Amino acid sequence: MATPTADKLRIFFPSKYLGADGDPLPQYTADAGGDELTITDAALSEAGGYWDGAIGWFDGNTLTAALQGQFFHVKSFATGALTLSRNLPAAPQAGDTYRLVLGGNYRSSHETFGMLVGGVLPELNPVAGVNVTGLTIKKASAKLGAGTLSVHYDQTLEEVYIKMDAQNYGVGLDVSTNLTDAVVFAEDGQGWVQVDVVAASLPPGNQTDTWTLAHPQQTLTPDYEGYETKNNLGGKTRYRLEAVMNTDPLNAMVGLAVYSGRPYAPPSLISTGGSLGTGQGSFDVDDASAWPTKGFWIKNTTVNAGTGDCRYVNYRSGNTLYCFAVEWATLGFDAGTTQINPGDTVADAVTGATAVVDQVEVASGDWGTNDAAGTLLLKKVVGSFGNNNAIQVSAATVATADGNSVLGLRGYAAVNWSAGNTIELMADVDIGFDKPGALQYENPPAETVAPSGVVFKDAATQSDAIDLGNLGATKLHGVWRREWIMDEHQARAGINADTHYSWS
Repeated sequence: MATPTADKLRIFFPSKYLGADGDPLPQYTADAGGDELTITDAALSEAGGYWDGAIGWFDGNTLTAALQGQFFHVKSFATGALTLSRNLPAAPQAGDTYRLVLGGNYRSSHETFGMLVGGVLPELNPVAGVNVTGLTIKKASAKLGAGTLSVHYDQTLEEVYIKMDAQNYGVGLDVSTNLTDAVVFAEDGQGWVQVDVVAASLPPGNQTDTWTLAHPQQTLTPDYEGYETKNNLGGKTRYRLEAVMNTDPLNAMVGLAVYSGRPYAPPSLISTGGSLGTGQGSFDVDDASAWPTKGFWIKNTTVNAGTGDCRYVNYRSGNTLYCFAVEWATLGFDAGTTQINPGDTVADAVTGATAVVDQVEVASGDWGTNDAAGTLLLKKVVGSFGNNNAIQVSAATVATADGNSVLGLRGYAAVNWSAGNTIELMADVDIGFDKPGALQYENPPAETVAPSGVVFKDAATQSDAIDLGNLGATKLHGVWRREWIMDEHQARAGINADTHYSWS
């Protein structure tokens, strides 16, 4: 059995409104009456709120030139109208075409996007060179990374080669005949470019074209918008799925594993005399000069016997980090009699503690039979919930606490930090594995509802990667991303939600 090459793992958009695996994303057409912040479309007949949080983009050949290949994030939806999170470069006109993506459910036939090639997404507008005529770039793998891509044609050998920056060229692609969606690899065998070739149009001698590659923004995971937690809800978690397919027709990917990208700068130590509790506070590290200046996650790898703890940094001034309080907790429950829903305010009948419910995971039992049991993810936590105490909503008991509430963010138990602890930058997202049943993934009703049964993990390095097992030829897996958006966060672009896969 051969090992599938890097190009055989393809990532596809899912969407909650698709009816079967591999369905195309519908093409929608704007009506007249929109503006830079609104897309009007009578064909969007769903109930208000249905498209809240969706990612969308205009087709590469849409009528309005300024909108071609333009991505957008839906702030809110009322039947027939999408309100966007920020202004478009031009108002949509009647006839402009676009796509929408939201949720889980089924894999679409549309792959997620690779790199920008000279500022253009070749999946939407194929890129042709000036010197290597007859060759058109259709996709540039994210594994190439940002930098300068060189595409070289050797007329004597009738082969095309690629490289990034000062690397050596990889293995050549035979272009003696016409090719469609052919793949040529960089030196490392991981980065690749997908091309079409018209052999008769290739140049009469050796030629090279170069392009600047850059990572596109908001093509699957949107920015943190300022409005997202300014509504007294205490922050939120939101969820995105990428559908993962082994497109090799014969060979399995053995030991497939995935980990997330993260911003990187050297770790540092909490300076002498520094400390941080679970409330809002600040502390100094020895050197944070290469770290972001606002809105980022940090991990303390020393505490909790080395399993770690984390905080959200509102902003950095020099080597001083200003952190938000830990106002989130998990709480086990049992004897559930009345359904608890996200957004409910719950209270401990004994201690008087209060919190807002962000997520409800029922692990066993049922509300209807008065024995629902599981875990609550709480935010805006004030006080502590005690074991076996009654959990109430609007003064009515709905369940019983199964253990004490545990303060913490992103699955870590919050503890005090002290001088000498090691602090490092942390990924923006947690990830979790979802193997589709009968080709169908979990399908939560909104971006802020967690997919049932998916266990999320901070997996920002290859050593912490999630083991996905083997992925057979033409088979599917899925990876969800969880973003933990803190109350009163600052707006932030450039969220790093890349995923990295390896197999043998």
